[in-house]
Amino acid sequence: MASAEKSGKSGKSKRVSVWNWMGTLILLAIPGVNLIALILFLIFAKAQAKRSFCVAWLILMLLIIVLTVAALLIFPQQLTDLAAYLRGLAAEPVISLP
Repeated sequence: MASAEKSGKSGKSKRVSVWNWMGTLILLAIPGVNLIALILFLIFAKAQAKRSFCVAWLILMLLIIVLTVAALLIFPQQLTDLAAYLRGLAAEPVISLP
């Protein structure tokens, strides 16, 4: 513990402010930028909480991609029928004017 005190490091990790988290979430909402931002935060973030969040977010993104690919491989015809049905709904007028 004495060496940690001499080097200026304590057992506390750095805290991340609310504004910092809001900026992080805004960056993660931008497609394309989010993957780059996650990798940069993972490498350069000083706070352990932010690094852990980035790892969790990357695992979640990977899980969503795997599940989407699995659904496309297992249910291709059902998804094609669903897409055609939704296109038909979008083509119908919601309100008919006299």
